[in-house]
Amino acid sequence: MKKRKLAIRDRRVIVENGIYHVIQRAPGRELLFLEEGDYLKFLSILKKTAKDFNLCILCFSLLTNHLHILTQIKKKNLGKAMKNLFQNYAQYFNKKYQRKGHVFCGIYGASLCDTDEYLLVSSLYIHLNAYKARIVKSPFLYRWHSLDLYIKPMNKSFINNNLILDLIGSNRDNAYKTYKELIEGCLDLKYKSNLNNRKFLKLFYNEVIDNLGEKVKRKINSKSFFSLEEKIDEFAKKKRINAPKEKKALKYLIEQLLSQGFTFQDIAGKLNCHRSCIYRLMQGK
Repeated sequence: MKKRKLAIRDRRVIVENGIYHVIQRAPGRELLFLEEGDYLKFLSILKKTAKDFNLCILCFSLLTNHLHILTQIKKKNLGKAMKNLFQNYAQYFNKKYQRKGHVFCGIYGASLCDTDEYLLVSSLYIHLNAYKARIVKSPFLYRWHSLDLYIKPMNKSFINNNLILDLIGSNRDNAYKTYKELIEGCLDLKYKSNLNNRKFLKLFYNEVIDNLGEKVKRKINSKSFFSLEEKIDEFAKKKRINAPKEKKALKYLIEQLLSQGFTFQDIAGKLNCHRSCIYRLMQGK
């Protein structure tokens, strides 16, 4: 029987109240931001887009040739919102610099954050981006990202840091301190920031789990934090999965992993099984 290719289209499944890690970049060696006014203009458009499309912007990082935005949507309007955001900035950029052509490199990338741990790790990745790109010697020195809002009290902003900091604890001063410690703990991780590798966030996620797992578990109050990795270990140790409830739970786990960019081959390795077993389960056989 011909194998049915199950693409990672789940990464682009748009759900109400979903949280998405959005990535966009300039084509080739072109730049998105040439001077301070460009960064400020983009943030102004982002703020207006958030208001017009009812988005909750959790964090962001703007680099010269690419950008990251972590946002929660209330409706299934991520595509329309991002089209509005990038088109408006492109029009501004082309008019200002008297140029024509594409400002952005095709359609944006978006990865659904459907677990607490993936959400937190995504924010860490975004706030470490300028440091890993060697733009600054310390992530705490970079101006064009939202890290300051996560490590100290700030004036009112359209960026909403509550959702992620609440994962760490209700005491905001302790949450600021813990988030800063997590950033510092990630500085020596060996991952590379490479947008050409679609598994870049997964590689970083694995590094965080492997190196900071126990440290984070002691600091994070959320009971669901790291539950994904624990469930993977639980299923990987099982020889047989026959009960309907277990199959349903395993299918949900696989869907979560797919939404985070893992391939069926990756998932098979994690669960210590053949990928044909995963295909059959996902097809309801």
